[in-house]
Formats: sequence, C-alpha cells, structure tokens
Amino acid sequence: MHRPRRAYLRNLLRRVPMPVLAALFGLLTAAAMWIVIDPIQTRAIGNIFDKELQGQLETRASESLARFDSFTQSYVSTTRLLASHRRMADYLEPVFWFSNDDDKEPRLYRKTPPVWLPASAIDGLPVKPSHALLTDVDGQIREVYQLGNQALPRETASELQHALADTRQTAYITRLDGKLYMLIAEPVEDASYNLMGSLVLLVRIDGAFLDASQQRASTSETTVALVDGESQVILAASHSSEALVGAMIGKLKSDYVITAQSFFEYGNSPVNLLFATLISRDVVEATRQSIIAVERRHRLTGAAIVGLIFVLLFILVSSRINRLLRRVANFSSRALHIEHPTPRGGNQLLIMEDWIRSFTQAVMKAREEMRARYTAEIQEREALKTAVLDASLDPIVTIDQAGHIVDFNPTAENTFGYRREEALGHSLDELVFDKGSRQAFNAQLFDCLEEHEGDAAPVLRTLTACRKDGKLFPVEVAIKPVMLENHLFFTTYIRDISERKRQAQEITSLAAFPGESPLPVLRINQPGVVIYANKASDGLLEYWGCKRMQTVPIYWKRLVEQVLEQGRAREVEVETRDGIFSLLLAPVANLGYVNIYGRDITAVRRAEEEARHRQNELIHVSRLSTMGEMATGIAHELNQPLSAIINFAKGCSRRIRLGMGEKEELITAMEQISQQASRAGEIIKRLRSMVTRQQPVREKADLNALVKDACTLIAHDRQKMQIAIEFNLSQQPVLAWVDPVQIEQVVLNLLRNALDALQSQPAEERLLSIETGVSSSGDAFIRVEDNGSGITTEDLKHLFDPFFSTKKTGMGMGLSISQTIIAEHKGRILADSLPGKGSVFTVELPMSGAVIESIAS
Repeated sequence: MHRPRRAYLRNLLRRVPMPVLAALFGLLTAAAMWIVIDPIQTRAIGNIFDKELQGQLETRASESLARFDSFTQSYVSTTRLLASHRRMADYLEPVFWFSNDDDKEPRLYRKTPPVWLPASAIDGLPVKPSHALLTDVDGQIREVYQLGNQALPRETASELQHALADTRQTAYITRLDGKLYMLIAEPVEDASYNLMGSLVLLVRIDGAFLDASQQRASTSETTVALVDGESQVILAASHSSEALVGAMIGKLKSDYVITAQSFFEYGNSPVNLLFATLISRDVVEATRQSIIAVERRHRLTGAAIVGLIFVLLFILVSSRINRLLRRVANFSSRALHIEHPTPRGGNQLLIMEDWIRSFTQAVMKAREEMRARYTAEIQEREALKTAVLDASLDPIVTIDQAGHIVDFNPTAENTFGYRREEALGHSLDELVFDKGSRQAFNAQLFDCLEEHEGDAAPVLRTLTACRKDGKLFPVEVAIKPVMLENHLFFTTYIRDISERKRQAQEITSLAAFPGESPLPVLRINQPGVVIYANKASDGLLEYWGCKRMQTVPIYWKRLVEQVLEQGRAREVEVETRDGIFSLLLAPVANLGYVNIYGRDITAVRRAEEEARHRQNELIHVSRLSTMGEMATGIAHELNQPLSAIINFAKGCSRRIRLGMGEKEELITAMEQISQQASRAGEIIKRLRSMVTRQQPVREKADLNALVKDACTLIAHDRQKMQIAIEFNLSQQPVLAWVDPVQIEQVVLNLLRNALDALQSQPAEERLLSIETGVSSSGDAFIRVEDNGSGITTEDLKHLFDPFFSTKKTGMGMGLSISQTIIAEHKGRILADSLPGKGSVFTVELPMSGAVIESIAS
C-alpha cells in the first residue's frame, strides 16, 4: 500500500522541473523558519528588554542619586569655604555676643550682602540659597542675609538647635513651614581661632533645585522627586512633573515605572525621605513595541533572504551535482563499461540517483583502498602541525636529535632577528643562547631524550637567550618530543620572560618601600595580630610589649575593631621612649586589616610646651606689675600689725619695769602681739604666693575663699576711697578645679578695675558688689559689679584685646591675660556695661567634677 504511493510520488517529482522544485522548497523553508522563530524571538526580545529596562532604571536611579549627592556636596563645600574665609574671621574678631541678648532681633540684610559673605561665592551656585544665617555658639541667630523675597521660616530657630547639636553631620534635609529645605551648618572662628558660632545656609528644594542637581542629565520622560518615606507622598519633583507634588507614590505605579532609594548622607534629618526616579509607562511600552516591530521586520527580511538563498543554493548545488553526475557517468561508462541514461526533461537529480546506486557499489572498493593509503601520510602531517600550533604566541623551534633547526616559526624570527632561511640547519644552542646557557640547554635536551624513553613529563628551565644584535634577555624553555614514523624531533617552546621579571622586581621594590621608611608603618589584622612592622616600628612594639606576629594589648585590639567597623580613619597619640608619635589608623575593610602610619610630633609638642611656659612668664610679670601698683596699700596693711606689735611690746616692758602690771594683763598683751604677728605673716605669705614664679598647679579650691583673700589685698585702697564691698557669696562652698593663685590674680584685677571706675563717682554714691554661685548651666561663677562711669559700646568690643586700655596710665594687659587664664581653665569671662550706669564682669568656671571628667575623657 505504502510502496506504490511512494513510487507514485517519486515519479511525480521526477517530472517536476528543477527550478520549480527549488522555488517551492525555498518558500517552505522560509515559512517554517518564520512560524518557529517569530514567537520565540518575540518572547526573548521582550524578556531581554525587561531585564535591560530594569538594569537601565536602576543605573539611571543610582546615577541620579549620585548627581544629587554631588550637587548637594557643592553647597557643603561652598559653606565650608565661606565659614573659613578670611573675611569671616576678620569680621568676627571684634564681635562679642552676649548670652542675655535672647530677646534681641537678629540683624537683617536684604539687598546688600553682609561683609562676612562674598557675593561672588553665592552667585556661582546653580540655585541660590534663600537665606544665609550667622549664629552664636548657643545656636541663637545673630545675623540674617535674605537673598529673595521669602521671609525666614518660623521653624528655623528651633531646627538650628537640632542641627548644631550633632557635629558629625553638617548638612541635612528638613521641612520648615511645610516646605523642604536643605540646611547646611559650618562652625566659624574669629582671627584668634576662637569658636564664635556657625554659618548656616538654607536652600529651598523645589523643581528648580532638582533639575539643577541632575546637571542636564535627565530627559523629558524622566522625573526625579523627593518622597516622604512614611506617608509615601511626593514632596518635591522636577519642573517637568511638578503636578505630581502631593500625590501618593503608590497610586502612580500604574502610570510610571518608579525606582525609590534611601538617602545615606542625611541620617541626621528629622524627615524620612526617599529619592525616586519616575519614567512614564507609555514611553516604556512604546519603546518595547518599536523594538519588537523593528526586530520582526528584520526577521521577516531574514526569512525571505534565507528562503532566496536556499532557492539559489538548491539550484546551484543541484546543477553542480548534475554536471558532476554526468561526468561520473561518462567516466564510469568508459572505465567500467556501464551505460548511463540521457534524460531530456524532469528532475535530473532523481533520474541520476537511480543510476548512481549501481555505480557506487563499483567504486566503493577502490575508495577504501585509496583511503587506507593516504591515512598514514595525513596523520604524520597533522601531528607535526598540532605540535607547531600548541604555542603559536611564543617562538617555536623544531630541531632534530642532533640539535639542528628544521623549523623556525615567524614569532621566533621577530624575537631573535633571524630569518627562517638563515636559521635552518644551524645548531639551536649556538644560534639563540649565550655561552653560559648552551651547556644547560644541551643538558635539558639530553634529559628530555631520556624522559621520552621513560615516558615522563616535559622539561622546563630558565635560560638566557641572545638576539642577533647581541642583546641578552631571560627566557623559559620547554622541550616536547615528537615521533614522526621512525624519526624523533623536538619542538622547543621559548618564552620571553623579561617583562615578567621586571614586574617582579618592581613588586619587590614596592614591597620594600615601607621597610625603608624612617617612620613607623604597621599592619594589624582584625584579631589584633601585628602581621607587618618595619624597622622604625620597634619602639612602638616595645611600647605595646609585643613583637611581630603577636597580638597587641586589648585596648589597641578594640581600637582596631572599632576602626574596621566604622570604616573611617582615626588618629591617636602615644608617647614612647623614642618620642611622641601621632598614629593614623587607616582601615582596609575588604581585606580585614588596618594600616598604621606613625608621625613624629615630639618637636610640635615641645613647641606647645614652650608657648605655655612663655605665657606663664607673661602672667607672672602681670602679677608683679599689679603688686607694684598696690605697693602703698600693701605697706599700709603691713604697718598696722607691726605698729600694734610695737605698742603692745612697749607697754609690756614699761609695766614690767615699773612693776605695775598684773600677770593676766601681761598675758593678754602678749597674745595680742602673737595675733598681730600672725596677721603680718599671713599678708607676707599671700604676697609671696602672688609674686613667686611657679608652675601652674590645679587643685580643688573654694571660690568664696579666693574672693575674700583678694579683697584683703585691696583693703587699704578700699578704705582710702571709702568704699564698702557688698558680699553676696554663696552659702555653700563653690568648688572648682583651678590654680588658686591665677584665679586670685583675675579677681584682684577685676576689683582694681572697679576701684578705678568708681573714682569719678561721689564717695557717698560708690557701690561695689561681689557675688559667687552656680549658674543654671552648672558652671561656677564670680560676678563683680560697680556703678562707675561704665564702658562705651565701641570700647566694649576691644576690651579684651592686648594693649587696649580705657585708663590713661593702663598697659592694656590685665583683661587680656585674665581672659587667657580663664580660657586655660575651660571657662569664659564676660563683660557688660551701660555708659554712666556701671559695669558687670562675670567669670564662669567649670565645677570640679565636670573638669575632672573632661580631663579624663
């Protein structure tokens, strides 16, 4: 049943012309390829597009966030530059803000920028800040520069307290009066490097700011926005999509492809923000469909081309096969005397196929005989070619058992400078190796011959080669034996290793670089083991009490762990037998170790100690000057007890000589003599402590006692001017960790200034009061108040400047030295005055417990 059907089909195909059959075959092939490939390719392209889209979105979102961070950092850098500008320091040098000015309105600049703010720096920013603020150390706003028409947000003052409380982060994003602002704060110092407060920039974050942050990198179909992380509401968006502000981001997912990222640079921000990148889904879908349509047209074109190629190829192959079959048929007819058909139409391939079967059997035997004869020759040639191509990038030289060159590849020609014709027939060792390596190469060749006989691995050695121009260079030589029929050849692989050796030497020299450093360089892993230390680190290892490959003390081990965990460098100081070193701990977190770089700062610390010594000398000179000015009063104070001693002594001697006095009266007189002598001794002792040069000594002292001692030294001047001091001393001891002599010097200087200020007042109106206690901030204070002529506002700005004095005979060093003394005690001295109504000087010092805690930390 099936055989007649196949025969009928075969006869039908034999009558179909060859071009028609070829065209039909090509159409069927193209249609089959289109049906199979089109849905597969469409799905594949869709998947690739989705993956590529996701990757592109993540990349674009990361780039947008990186550009935003870089853009905001430019504002931080500008703020830092303005805060450290010389104009700011010069402006703050004479400025002094009082803590009791809380109700005073800050100074406002509108059109003209303030002196402390260069206008060129603000004009260079892409988006100008809305306000520039200058605050004191307590966070109170002192001066405001308003760059636009928008007033300062009401919540700014309270937000500044939060901003300045955390010194680790100078910039963050917050919400003021319902609008987003970037707040940047940098500390400012005057020309004497005293911390005066902070410079704060407020930058409004809106569409213009977001557009500028992308630096023209965003397109019209891409939107960047800031989203509230809690409510998921868009707070700000770029100009092209400002209509989205206030929308829930979850409701936009049907219309946009959204990528949201958390901020990492603004952890101090009170607002939980996300950085979102939005792309319209219509744009994405249109892009997808256009890509699929283009790819489908390409596939359709490809299928048509493949079909056409199949038609042409089928016609070409069939015609070639037809001509070949005719030639074979003619040859067979002459050689084997087989008659072949001569078709006039139809499919000649099928006609000749039937005839060729009989011819195939006749030539099969002859083909097998020919194949057997040529197989051996082909194997020999293929073996030689395979050996030559094994290392085609290196010089390959084939030699015989005598060491003569039989092949020399092009790489060997370029490496050694010999042409192939020049090298053939020469001995390889004499041609390319220097005299010192020839014997080693011949030994290697002999070893290879023995190993070949023992079926061992090839030999590899490092020798020195020589080019045609005489230049020597190191090489690696490997010899591989090849057996061709009964002849043994050796394929020699020669690799130039001069560059590799140079790199190894460079690595070795770089590795030795830390060892040559005169400063300590160490490497400590996370368990605290010293895995490397150069020679200069011996003193530091001795200080730690450990050696190389041993564990450092527990404190340093924990310090290494903290540096690795935080991922930030840290600097500490240690004092060893070799001096004082500043150690920089630089983490290498991905490898789990810390590099320590030492810097000798002994000379720096000695210079600081010398400066402190010079300062103590100046304080002592000031003390001597004060004692000189008080010489008359001190002499009067000493004259009183000495006069009393003389009077009591004369009275006792007179009574004893006349026999008039009773025993009890004489004892009472002698006790008076003893008391007056003790009084004079105390005065001398106090004067001696004030004028004696000594190193500063810190101890716990009662400020009440220091005030009373200072008042004793001015008793004569006070009585002479008929001034009664009003003491408002604390009922409890006011203890502070101070140098009593230096603090007494400060109090004495304030009291003498008050006496000088009271000279212009009538005697009955002169008032001088001294108060001690503890302030609301927990600091001990001494307050000296008088009702003298007061100090003008202009003089008050320069009151603590060296060599500035409001007195005609003053040197201008008393208050400057007093301020230096109080600053060294971690305190501060404040002055306030109203012209014509008097002055108030307040000295604030940390309590004894706070000072001890500060020193310990």
